Amino acid sequence: MNTASSSRRRSIALALAAGLMGTALLSGCSVIEPLIKPLIEGPTPETPKRETPASPEQAPEFVPGGTAEQNLPYFTEVLRTYSKGDAPVQGASIVQAVTEAGFDPAMMQVSFDRSKTGLVADNIFVSVRFGTDCLIGQMVTADRSFVAKNEPALGPNKDICLIGETAPIG
Repeated sequence: MNTASSSRRRSIALALAAGLMGTALLSGCSVIEPLIKPLIEGPTPETPKRETPASPEQAPEFVPGGTAEQNLPYFTEVLRTYSKGDAPVQGASIVQAVTEAGFDPAMMQVSFDRSKTGLVADNIFVSVRFGTDCLIGQMVTADRSFVAKNEPALGPNKDICLIGETAPIG
């Protein structure tokens, strides 16, 4: 009986220890969870508010043979006009609008309309190179907001405006 009694005490002790450990672990989760949760879920991204470039008092004009800096106001106005239209925000239609405005399509690059997984792109980028400078436009597909900038060209030959693989123009 001594052996059975000892075995029974050991079983009860093990059951109590397991119960206490389980309780400690479960209560520990509620203490640890707030510390671990941000690491697992990550930060919540905030989309910055974009200021739509103000409309110029006088309509800008294309400067044939001009610089990127000289043509930035006109490029911006072309994107503004496009953003107010109802054409889908897609690379081909943006390129068409920029080409019809007088920019050389041979000097353009445009991003893809869809991601590699087939999702609609959040943004479409279009660029026009002027020597070692670039006019770069970004159009947000969701709300048609846009931004246009003049930036230096990239690459060893200073002849790239958009980094990575771009969609064919033609």
